[in-house]
Amino acid sequence: MVRIFRHYVSPLKLTLAAVDSFLVFGAVNLAEHIRYGLIDIQGPSGYIVWIARLLVPIIFMPVLLGVGGYQPDAMRDLRVFAVRIAVAIVISGTVLSALMFLFPSLPLWRSILVLTMTLTGLGLVASHYLFILTGSDQLLSRRVIILGAGHKARDLLDYADTAREAGLNVVDVVALPGEETLVKSAVILENLNNFDAFAFQQGAEMVLVSADGDHPDLPLEALIACKLGGIEVKERRAFYEQVRGYVSLESVKAEWIIFSEGFKGGNGIERAAKRFLDILVGIISLILSLPIMLVTALAIKLTSRGPVFYRQERVGLHGQVFRLFKFRSMRVDAEKEGQPQWAQHKDPRVTKVGAFIRRTRIDELPQILNVLSGNMSFVGPRPERPYFVEQLEKEIPFYRERHCLKPGITGWAQIQYPYGASVDDARRKLEYDLYYIKNYSLFLDLLIILQTARVILFPIGVR
Repeated sequence: MVRIFRHYVSPLKLTLAAVDSFLVFGAVNLAEHIRYGLIDIQGPSGYIVWIARLLVPIIFMPVLLGVGGYQPDAMRDLRVFAVRIAVAIVISGTVLSALMFLFPSLPLWRSILVLTMTLTGLGLVASHYLFILTGSDQLLSRRVIILGAGHKARDLLDYADTAREAGLNVVDVVALPGEETLVKSAVILENLNNFDAFAFQQGAEMVLVSADGDHPDLPLEALIACKLGGIEVKERRAFYEQVRGYVSLESVKAEWIIFSEGFKGGNGIERAAKRFLDILVGIISLILSLPIMLVTALAIKLTSRGPVFYRQERVGLHGQVFRLFKFRSMRVDAEKEGQPQWAQHKDPRVTKVGAFIRRTRIDELPQILNVLSGNMSFVGPRPERPYFVEQLEKEIPFYRERHCLKPGITGWAQIQYPYGASVDDARRKLEYDLYYIKNYSLFLDLLIILQTARVILFPIGVR
């Protein structure tokens, strides 16, 4: 995995994105050549031409990332990728058309833009089809030996087979003595202390230790020899943190939080930049969403009795309680029994307008006011109600640590995991929140803001 500003990124995705960027840039040049050739004129030249050409991949690639073009499902299924790229073409084409209107000096004609988007769509679909068809990810995969052949090793082997973005080429699974062997193809070494020689002989680049529980028979001297010999040695849970983007709660202990790299919360400059980003994005979002908010307010008022806005106490930074603003999506008597309830699938308390604005996340728009007032950030752990926080802190270890940062409208857990409506869901979302807290950076914030578009356009688990 490649670490960029504290966040782990798959080298496979980076390579695929680099190839796609080259194809988009090539599509611009080819479209210009075709268009100018059809009318037999010499195209313009100079730095402004290069600005216009580079503007297309600069706009298109973040949009493709934002709508989920590099998510695992899109990397495995061409139909999913085709839908994502069609959405990306519409959005980026609209943005580029607006820029052409605002800056008419840009030599990017509408006919050239249409041809560019067409060639881009065809080129990227063809390249991803070849990627899926040929399994070219093996070129970037690392030769891996899994040490352990029990339940955890079998799960890891299954994950390596299905998750192409992990970049694992498992060459062998080596059983540990005394452990139940569930991987049929596992190798049993006569002397496990010679594991380092076996690893070098197999040309391993990484050893993934995946023992069931605390295993006392690990060949420590052999693993040290592997590491000193240039083979990366990684524990299964640390590997999952990098490729899946969450911190397993079973690995979290107080000492680990204290002494591990990360959990810095950002320095003063990063915190100031985050606040500046919140204000800038908040003002722009408020201006752009104002017409939608006015229509939503009118629809709520006309279709159900009660207030348009819903104010609810939530727990924020350092456990401080604040009032969160949302559009009301439920009946006014949704909690007539006086006790907070988890949202349910197809919740009967949700109004007809409420179902739509929850699915499209429009009900969250008034939280822009919370961001501008400083109670929330655009990106951060989702704020919960005091009643649930008190309950979850008793049942989930380290749950209160998520309050070390401002809560957010969107966040790493929100884009990686469906809507949480139970203690088990809260536990899983906390694992993603801990990853965000541990590896926080402005780069990760921008990545989350971009990918929030995917959650809005392709909602999963909305309640």
